[in-house]
Parts: sequence; structure tokens; C-alpha cells
Amino acid sequence: MRCLVGVLGWVAMVGVVEAHSMRQVRAEITVEDGEWSGSVWLEAWALYPEDGPKVPAYDPDTPNTAGTDWVETLDEYEHGLMRAIAAGFLEHTFLLKLNGQRLKAEYAFPDYHERPLPELQINENENALMRVDLKGQLPKGVSGPLTLVWNDDEYEPLMLDVKIPAVKYKELIRIAPEQAPEELLRIEKDGQAKATSNGTSLLTWIIAGFRHIIPLGLDHICFILGLFLLQPKMRPLLWQSSAFTIAHSITLSLVVLGVFTAPARIVEPMIAISIAYVGIENLWVRELKPWRVALVFGLGLLHGMGFASVMQELELPEGQVLKPLIGFNLGVELGQLAVLAVAFGATFWFIKNEKFKIFSKIASALIAGIGLYWTYERIFA
Repeated sequence: MRCLVGVLGWVAMVGVVEAHSMRQVRAEITVEDGEWSGSVWLEAWALYPEDGPKVPAYDPDTPNTAGTDWVETLDEYEHGLMRAIAAGFLEHTFLLKLNGQRLKAEYAFPDYHERPLPELQINENENALMRVDLKGQLPKGVSGPLTLVWNDDEYEPLMLDVKIPAVKYKELIRIAPEQAPEELLRIEKDGQAKATSNGTSLLTWIIAGFRHIIPLGLDHICFILGLFLLQPKMRPLLWQSSAFTIAHSITLSLVVLGVFTAPARIVEPMIAISIAYVGIENLWVRELKPWRVALVFGLGLLHGMGFASVMQELELPEGQVLKPLIGFNLGVELGQLAVLAVAFGATFWFIKNEKFKIFSKIASALIAGIGLYWTYERIFA
């Protein structure tokens, strides 16, 4: 029970702010006709000098602490300084090599459009991102593995898209800091690139789906725990989890396949409302009713749209849909099963005790409160 209380407490303290924070750097590399090019998106606040006069009150768990409002307060000199810091950072951190030989890069900042002040993109936390473009030539006559080391001192992983346009190849690779050199491609002597795999592996998508539940999907963890708390027995949970799984698989597939779109500004508040509803309903419903299963199915449709938005952010490999869908869905299911396993493991000795009903009401009320907070935040923040 203490373990489950700890999980709920952690969700209450950490999760009430941001449920989908990826906490990674996004980048891409394209190799074609003896040349390579790439882009890296860096959070602008991290490029501002710590002793500067306009250091943002940055909180990684709070949206819009270093967003467009802060960017607009910076002058031309400060933007130029941040561009120089970004280039210096990547020179030290983004180590691209061909057969062990470091490749030189030219840096450009397309968001500035030849003007002193930029139009920066915004990430999921509503914080400004500076895009840095890199390009260079592959040494003539040199063949071998094209490798990358991500040497980030802050230990943030790099999510890298690798592309070969000529053969419509695309692979999504997650590179951890201080990891051994990651082989991206094989380069022939004529400068042409060849893939070292058949694209993003099924395991990569399984891991991505699992990570969206543990540790990143705090809202989905709350929802699953809400289902568990009503009747922590195998048969009721099987009915509810089956309905939820079928439903989110349907909408996840339909959104990813482009059958319809699901605006995050609508889906995310609705997911938060579903969490609050399950917690509130647990306070007065004593056992599983048929209409509860139907309701869980409907709520699963909502959660599937949320899963789809995250999956689309990872960008599907061109021409590959089935493998990412299967892998991501499987990862989500494994994550949900892990949450249930922890819940059962923490309470199996306590479930038949009358005091469990009291604990269930308190925990459900906490989940309801978190869901209501998320609802308010996602509508008004």
C-alpha cells in the first residue's frame, strides 16, 4: 500500500503540471549526393548567458516560463550572442564522424529570416526553440560508417531522424549522452548512403509507447489506477482494460492513418476530465456496472487520440505505418500492465481488509483532484 501511496503522491506533486513532457532534444540528419545536412532544435533559454540581465525564471515543469513573451524582450545583441552559443554548443556536443574522421559543419539559423529578431517555434511546454541548421560535405573517396556521439553535459537524450531521400529511408534513433558512437548509415566512396537497417525497429516503437506511460504518461497512470481502485479484482479489470485497449487502439490507428484529426486543445482537457470523472465515480460506485465498461470504452477513444498526438510528434518513417502502430500500441499496453502489476504488488496483502475501502476512497479523491487541476490547467493555462 505504501508503494501505491508513494506513486499517487509522486503524481500529485510532479504530474499536476505536465503529463507529456518529452525531456529530450529533437534533431534530424539527411544524407544525399555526397552532402549531409541536419537541424537541431534547442530550448532558447538554455542558450542565454547565466549572468545576462534577462535570464528567464525557467522552470522545466512550468509551461511558458521561457516562451515568446521572454524572447520578445531580448535585443539584437542578445540574439546574436545566443546564436554564437548555440553554434559553440553543437561544435562540442554534436559529433558527426565518417569512418572516425570528424566532419566540419556550417551553421545557419533559419528562424531569423535575415532579420535580427526571430520567429521561434514553441515546444509542448510553450517554451521557445531555436532551430540550428547544419550542413557539410562528405570527404571524397572516403567510405565507412557515419557515426554520431551526443556529448550533452546535461544528460538530455537526442531523438534523431535519419533520412536518405533517394531510397525513401527514414529511421528514428534515440541517442543517450556519453553513449558509444551510434552508427547511422554506411557511406560509399561515391558519397552515396546506404541504410544499415530496415528503418526504425519494432523495439524502438515499443519503447516509445512504454515510455509514454512510464514515466511520461502521468495522466494515463492516474486513469489506470482509477480503474484499479474501483474493484481490484482480475475479472472487473479484464473487462475494463479490454474495453480501454480496443478503444484507444481504434482512435490511435485512425488518427495516425489520417482518417480524422484530433486537436490537442480539445483532446487534452477531455482526457483530464475523464481522469477526474473516474476518480469521482469511484467515490459512490461500489462495484463494476455494465455501463461503466461502456463508459471506459468511450474514454479509451479519447486517450487513443492523445496517444496518437505523441506518436505523430515522433514522426512516422515514410511508407511505414503498420510496424510503428503495432509497436507503439504494444508498448502502451506493456506500460499499462506494469502500472497494474505495481498496484497489485503494493496492495495484494491489504485488498481484502475493510480499511482498503477507506484507502480506495482517499486515493480516488486524490485522482479526482489531480484530474480537475489538469482540466483547469489545460483549458486556461
